[in-house]
Amino acid sequence: MKLFARLVPASLFGRALLTLVFTFGLFGLITFWVIVSYALTPVAQRSASDLASIMVLSARTLRQLPAEMRDDYRTRLAREYQIRLAEERPLTDVNHFFFPYIGQLKRALEERLGGEVEIVTSVANSERWFWVALDASGETVWAGFPRSRVETRPIEGLSVIIGVAVLLIVGSAVILAGRVTQPLNRLSKAAEQVALGYSPAVLSESGPKELANLARQFNATSRRIRELIANRTLLLAGISHDLRTPLTRLRLAVEMLPRGTAPALVARMERDIEEMNALISQAIDFGKSLETGNREEVDLAEVIDDLVAGRSRVIWQRGRSCRYRVDVLALRRILSNLLENALRYSQDLVEIHLDCKTATPVVFVLDRGPGI
Repeated sequence: MKLFARLVPASLFGRALLTLVFTFGLFGLITFWVIVSYALTPVAQRSASDLASIMVLSARTLRQLPAEMRDDYRTRLAREYQIRLAEERPLTDVNHFFFPYIGQLKRALEERLGGEVEIVTSVANSERWFWVALDASGETVWAGFPRSRVETRPIEGLSVIIGVAVLLIVGSAVILAGRVTQPLNRLSKAAEQVALGYSPAVLSESGPKELANLARQFNATSRRIRELIANRTLLLAGISHDLRTPLTRLRLAVEMLPRGTAPALVARMERDIEEMNALISQAIDFGKSLETGNREEVDLAEVIDDLVAGRSRVIWQRGRSCRYRVDVLALRRILSNLLENALRYSQDLVEIHLDCKTATPVVFVLDRGPGI
C-alpha cells in the first residue's frame, strides 16, 4: 500500500494525467484485443486454411501428372500462386524467424493431413521462404511459398499502432489534465498572493461552469478583503488623527498649569501624554502596515546591526551574511518593538540570535524579564 502511495503523483495534474493515461491505455488494449480476436484472427485463419488447401492439393496433383507435364505445372504454380514444389529438402535457415501467420498455417495443415507437420524456413536471393513436407501418394513433396506472398507485417503494424496510440493517449491526457489543472494553479497562486497580503490580478471567469463559478467567487472574496483592509486602515488612521486634537489640548493645558504645581505631577502627566502620543503613532503605523509593503532581498544581519546600534545591554554577535526577501519596514518595526519591550521590562542583558541555517531565517530576541 505504501509503495502504491509513493507511485501516485502528488500534484493534481500528475494524478489526472495518470488516471487518463491508465483509462485510455486500458481502452486501447481492449480495443486492440477485440480487433485482433474478432477481425484479424478470423481473416488470418481463413487465409491460412486456403493456402494450406492449395499446398496440399498442388502436391497431390503433381504426383498424379505425367512426368513430362510436371515442370510446366511447377512453373505455372510458381507464377500464378507463388508456390514452389520440390522433391528434395531445401537448405534450411537455423535462425528463428518470428511470423505469427505460420502458426495458423501449421494448424490448418495438421487438420487436413491428420498429423503433426513441421514448417522450416530458408533464404534464397535475400528472400525468406517457408517449406513444409507433404505426403503425396506415399512420396514426400516439399511445398514452399515466399514471405512476400503474405503481405501482412504484424511487427511493423503493431509498432505503428502502439506508437500512434501512445502519442494520442499521452497528448490527449496532457491536454485534458491541463485544462482542469491550469485554472486551479492560477487560483492557487492567487490565493498565495492574498495570504501574503497582496492584491492579485482578477482571474478569468471563463471556461467550464464549475471553474468559472469558482473563479467568480474568488474574485468577489478577494475584492471584499481589499475593501475590508482599506476600510480598517482608514478607520484606524481617522481615529488616531482625531485623538491628536484632544492630546494637543492636554499638552497645552499642562504647559498652562500654575507655577506652584508639583514638578513630579507635571512630569508624570507629560510622560503619560508622550506614551499616548507613541501609542497613536504606533496605531497609525499599524494601519499603514495592513497593506503589505514591497519585499526586497536584504542582509538580515545588517538590519539587526542598525537596530542595536547605540542600545545598551544588547548582546549581538554578527555572523555570516544572511540574505532573504522581506518587507524591511515591517521587519524593523517588529524587531524594534521586541527590543524596546525587552529593555523596558528587564534589567538584565538582552540577546539577539540570527539562525540562517533553515529555509526561512529565524531571529531570536531573548530577555530575562518577568514575562507576561
